[in-house]
Amino acid sequence: MTPIPESKKSHLWRKIIWHTDPDLSPLGPFHSAEIYCCEEANGYAVWYVRRLARDDRRGHGVVENGDYLLGYFSRARRDDAIERAVLIANCRESADDIIAEIDRLAGDAQKV
Repeated sequence: MTPIPESKKSHLWRKIIWHTDPDLSPLGPFHSAEIYCCEEANGYAVWYVRRLARDDRRGHGVVENGDYLLGYFSRARRDDAIERAVLIANCRESADDIIAEIDRLAGDAQKV
């Protein structure tokens, strides 16, 4: 069993929306888009991590790669935070459509 990296131990829920096929690019570069919900110091956060190639046509061209805070919830709203992450990550049928929708949300989100 592979140990969980320290940076991922606070993750309550995570979904990789799209990632580079390792069989097609075994040596990289590795690109991905993911949503996760994690425990923070005083609540729960829903994050969008966008790491797509510069020439990738997924999503909206105006959204840059980065980490976007899509929502922050108090300690008492743990389930709401997880539900928000799940709903965002499953809002459309195809990965491309999901990325486009999350990019739209990221336009109003705080980039970290």
